Amino acid sequence: MQPSRFPRSLAEFCRATAAWRRRKAEEYDRDERNLRTASALEALADHILTLPADDPRLAALQRLAGTGDDFTPDQRVLYELGRFRFHHPDAGLDPFLDTLVTLAEADRGEAGHFGGRLPEGDDPWA
Repeated sequence: MQPSRFPRSLAEFCRATAAWRRRKAEEYDRDERNLRTASALEALADHILTLPADDPRLAALQRLAGTGDDFTPDQRVLYELGRFRFHHPDAGLDPFLDTLVTLAEADRGEAGHFGGRLPEGDDPWA
């Protein structure tokens, strides 16, 4: 059975980020960390496409870091995706997906709240 559109979008994003890391590796004298991250992102993309359709992490990521069926992450998720296994080569695929959900929750909680908490009824984003 073919994965739904959101997991495919997430996997495509991982592969695009892997390609960017490979370009960075060339730019920085084949820095092995960039190559390791590129390889890790390819493995993550493959893993995402094998997850069951009802995986709660996929549902959470779609709700928190998706626009419809497209993966559209914010700052924290973008940053960590680009660094997967860059400094910690043994990071696991499933724990990393759990971390992405936590980061997406933090990104969503911050959206539009640049001035901190506002008094009840005074928050234009609520």
